[in-house]
Amino acid sequence: MPRLLLLRHATAERAGRGEADHDRALTKTGKKEATDAGRAIAERAETIDLVLSSDAKRTRETWDKVAAEINSKPEVRFLRSMFEANDYLPALKSEGRKAGTILLIGHNPAMHGTAVEIASSLAGRDGGRLRAGFATGALAIFDFNGEWKTLRPGQMQLVAFVEPVEE
Repeated sequence: MPRLLLLRHATAERAGRGEADHDRALTKTGKKEATDAGRAIAERAETIDLVLSSDAKRTRETWDKVAAEINSKPEVRFLRSMFEANDYLPALKSEGRKAGTILLIGHNPAMHGTAVEIASSLAGRDGGRLRAGFATGALAIFDFNGEWKTLRPGQMQLVAFVEPVEE
C-alpha cells in the first residue's frame, strides 16, 4: 500500500533586504522542528523510498535534518517546479513511479491545499487540525490503494497529523 508523508519545511528566516525567497535558511527553531520531524518519522519506523522536495534552501535544510534522524537512504529529487507549484498532486503522479513511500517536502499554500485535496476524509482530531492549517514543520501521513500515476483527489486516508511541539 503506497504511503505519502507530506512535510512542510520548518521555520525559516524572514526575507531580508535583497535576499530572494528561494534562499531563505532555517532558523534555530526551524532546525529543531526538522530534527523533530525526522524523529517522528523514525519512531513510526517509516522507510522512505523517494524524497520529492522543492529546491529552496529551507526545504533542502529541512531534508538534511530529517535525513540525519531516519534509517533509510532514499532517492532524493530536488525540483524547482515544486518551489513554484500551487498543487503537488501532479508531481506525485509524474514522479512517484513505483515508490512505496514518498516523503514530499514543500511549501504552503500548496502543501495544505494538496493535503485537503487528496484526503478521503478529514474527520477526527487529526483531520480537524489538518483542516485548520498546515504549520511549518508539520507532517501529514496518508495511505491509499493504487498507483501514483492514477492518484486522484479524495483517494488517500489520513493516518496521522503531527504538528511541531512549541517550547
